[in-house]
Amino acid sequence: MIRSKILCVAAVCMAVLAAGCSKKQTKVAPEVEPAPQEEVVEPETKEFVPSDEDVFRPVDMDEQMRQVLSTLYFDYDKWDLRPESIEVLEGVAAFMSENPGVRLLVEGHADERGTNEYNIGLGENRAKAARQYLISYGVEENRLEYTSYGRERPANPNCQTEECHAKNRRVEWKVLAK
Repeated sequence: MIRSKILCVAAVCMAVLAAGCSKKQTKVAPEVEPAPQEEVVEPETKEFVPSDEDVFRPVDMDEQMRQVLSTLYFDYDKWDLRPESIEVLEGVAAFMSENPGVRLLVEGHADERGTNEYNIGLGENRAKAARQYLISYGVEENRLEYTSYGRERPANPNCQTEECHAKNRRVEWKVLAK
């Protein structure tokens, strides 16, 4: 008895739903003339293959450059610029302003403690900090490239003391020329 009532209620619900679904209201959109379309011309693309004129290579620094582009050092596990680094960076910015044809590669380094991946990131953050300071000082961004060597190129290999490790936490510079 209860089963037959449930079936009856279900049948009525299905009929109501079916009746409601069959009453579709269709709206007719007004006809609008399409806007004229311009012909799309795909730009011609060519693969960039650098020639000798496009490739920048490190050049030997003269004594003036070595003095101006002195090494920046960092605290353990940090990439904050020290006050003495700010002084160096102000000199680098002035040098770059006086030598508009010079481009620099900013190289970030870390000591040998920590994983390779961590130290690559730490060296990159150090290089970016120095680069960003120079950009904020007015040096054009396209004149400053950066890379990280992490712990792969220590200034002092096989360190056992904190003083030795401190010399490996650094940013160095390479002058690039065509």
